[in-house]
Amino acid sequence: MDMDYDAFIVGTGVAGSSLAYKLKTAGMKVAIADKAGFGGICAFHGCIPKKILSGAAEIVDSGRRMHDKGVNCNSKLQWSDIIRFKDELVHSYTDPKEAAFKKAGIDTYHGTVSFHDHNILLVGEKLLSAKYILLTVGATSRKIDITGAEYLTTSDEFLDLESLPEKIIFAGGGYISFEFAHIAARAGADVTIIHRGENLLKNFDQDLVNILVDASEKVGIKVITGQELREIRKHQNKTENIENTESNDINSKLELVTFDKKSKKEVTHKCDMVVHGLGRVPDIEGLETEKGGVKLEHGAIAVNEYLQSISNPAVYAAGDCILPGPALTPTASLQANVVASNIIDGNKHTADYTGIASAVFTIPTLAAVGLSQKNLTEKHKVLSSDLSKFYSARRTNLGYSYSKVIIEKDTEKIVGAHLIGPAADDVINIFTLAIKAGLTLPDVREAMYAYPASSYDVKYMLR
Repeated sequence: MDMDYDAFIVGTGVAGSSLAYKLKTAGMKVAIADKAGFGGICAFHGCIPKKILSGAAEIVDSGRRMHDKGVNCNSKLQWSDIIRFKDELVHSYTDPKEAAFKKAGIDTYHGTVSFHDHNILLVGEKLLSAKYILLTVGATSRKIDITGAEYLTTSDEFLDLESLPEKIIFAGGGYISFEFAHIAARAGADVTIIHRGENLLKNFDQDLVNILVDASEKVGIKVITGQELREIRKHQNKTENIENTESNDINSKLELVTFDKKSKKEVTHKCDMVVHGLGRVPDIEGLETEKGGVKLEHGAIAVNEYLQSISNPAVYAAGDCILPGPALTPTASLQANVVASNIIDGNKHTADYTGIASAVFTIPTLAAVGLSQKNLTEKHKVLSSDLSKFYSARRTNLGYSYSKVIIEKDTEKIVGAHLIGPAADDVINIFTLAIKAGLTLPDVREAMYAYPASSYDVKYMLR
């Protein structure tokens, strides 16, 4: 059977874009499609816009911290202006993408994509066949089964708000809630984070998370644990004319009902908005995977070690729509390289997830890579350092800086690092390289770092 394409890619984010170019360079006939704008979640509603807003929040916070210390600044984020700036930057990156695909000889399609058969897709109203179908559809907000769930504002919607409400509750204690809460607080909002469990940011070192919670509360962010969401109610301002729908929408408030696990009682929280920070799941709704013989596992595309579907050998997948590896942009890029190599060379390549760093872009920044303290064995040693009194933390009056570096006792190889403080998102990459390259404590400690850069503190972390 002649196929329309050698490879058809669903999703235009980091993984999909990388696959398209690699397979085209290998001489294949390639097409790519997206149900939204070309660029993927990371570009439109993920790490790129989030980092733009968190960067602006950091500038504002720096000015506040240095007030009466030579910097006369008491500003807050101007929400509509920073959103406009964010949109300009995002579109400067995403707008040229489709033209670049076409210039490279890659066919492009817009619209919903679903399986019609094992090798056939329904793209909009067209049936197209491909030898390989590559799924890089990313993730979306998890559906929440509570009354009033329709009143939740997703993280995607939050990043596109034209104005910021006065009182915001972030539901869930993960990185989305913490990052957005820190941004909103610097824009003048009254902010609360509510989490059902006791451990916030569960994939990060809890001692450092406690430091972040302290920093969060000191800027006015209320952090509540042990409360489970029960219901969201919309409460209309009765002073308004009930026939005036637009006015009612503007003046309507929300009531978030939670169940407090300690008191065993319901608690009602009033706010203007409840933001969904309750987790994300593979964005596979509408793919009709059953028609393509594509099995799922825990709601994700089930793949083997080669990132190939376990039930349809024509299908490969990468990124947040599969379970292996942490749900991060570097992971998606790594997996795309593995998939491309396996399609070109045959199934020979697997993904090595060792040493993938992650960060929470709050103020201060929290970052981690490698082995965590909860997974230690007798073979490991933890080097803990309180750097809050060091120059790098004091020069902008930040006041927070702490590190934990995990090494093997016998070899002194660095196997994990956990940081909070100035430039933690950059400094963590030194440890990422060390873990990947198998470097030892002396190797990293004795390097000649620029002084007094934040990365120079690595020497003190390894004493």
